[in-house]
Amino acid sequence: MPISTKVLVANVSEMDDKVGQCLPGHELTFVRSMPEAMRALRHDGYQLIVIGLEFDEHRMLELLQYVRSLPRYSAVPVVCVHAEYLNLSDAVMKNIDVAVKALGGLAFLNLGDGVLNYKKDCAFLDRVAIESGQSVRPN
Repeated sequence: MPISTKVLVANVSEMDDKVGQCLPGHELTFVRSMPEAMRALRHDGYQLIVIGLEFDEHRMLELLQYVRSLPRYSAVPVVCVHAEYLNLSDAVMKNIDVAVKALGGLAFLNLGDGVLNYKKDCAFLDRVAIESGQSVRPN
């Protein structure tokens, strides 16, 4: 039986289909603003959090810091993502990945169309979701 993980996705609506393709069968809750994300996080139960670079006027790192400040989400994986809306160089992508990891995130993935690592990054995101759905966290 496939694992269905409860995932909070904080991103722009243009990314819904892309994230949905990477996370088939998981329970996705989409939020569009920082206040909406903060309200959603008050309810325990998210096993994975996905934050887009474009979320709420580029507040990805701010939301990541907020998530990490919440004790109930200290062990929940956070994966940050980017799509084709901004054409970022490899150096910029690497620097953002370093910042995401420094703040407690798992990775910064590029889910843009035509990206060489798209299938690998999408599979990585799904694997993280499956693994997080299998772990049982105390409340």
